[in-house]
Amino acid sequence: MITVTLCGELADIFIDTITVDVNSVAEAVASLRANFPRFATYLYEAAHRGVNYQIKVGYQEIDDTQLCSPISPQVRSIRIIPVIAGAGTVGRIIGGVALIGLGLTGVGFLGISATTLILTGGAMLLGGISSLFGRQSSPDAKESKKSLGFGNPSTTTKEGGRVPIIYGVVVVGMYLVSAKIVTYLTK
Repeated sequence: MITVTLCGELADIFIDTITVDVNSVAEAVASLRANFPRFATYLYEAAHRGVNYQIKVGYQEIDDTQLCSPISPQVRSIRIIPVIAGAGTVGRIIGGVALIGLGLTGVGFLGISATTLILTGGAMLLGGISSLFGRQSSPDAKESKKSLGFGNPSTTTKEGGRVPIIYGVVVVGMYLVSAKIVTYLTK
């Protein structure tokens, strides 16, 4: 059983937590659609308003290519968090600096104290800076070359790619670290 937590306005409109027996995020969303008929329509309308959703399986953020991937049996939670479009790394840094500046003037904002503004701005600033160093851009089709020596497409990666530490049995691809092809001429 996995606990699906909806955050923000999703929790206000539908439910904050629900426990379901699913094997992937796609199945969890399907169960939410089955329990709440307006769920899919609401997500579609929210996308037109500029609201995207961050999905965290356990503590790991996933993207739309991993929605159908099986979830590890050790994972007990899925969180769906609304994120305003454009609130990426640079947006967090700019927003953090703006909140710190507003807090340093000593003026509260919407009933929030200046100290809280400074702390929130600092957290946003540090979060934006850390995501600059922590993210790995996905390889573009133009930049990456498929391996001709090995058939699996997952043998392509960029320098600085993450290497997982795995405990137990997991079905995975591989990253080619080094290869050498030697040609011998015979007469």
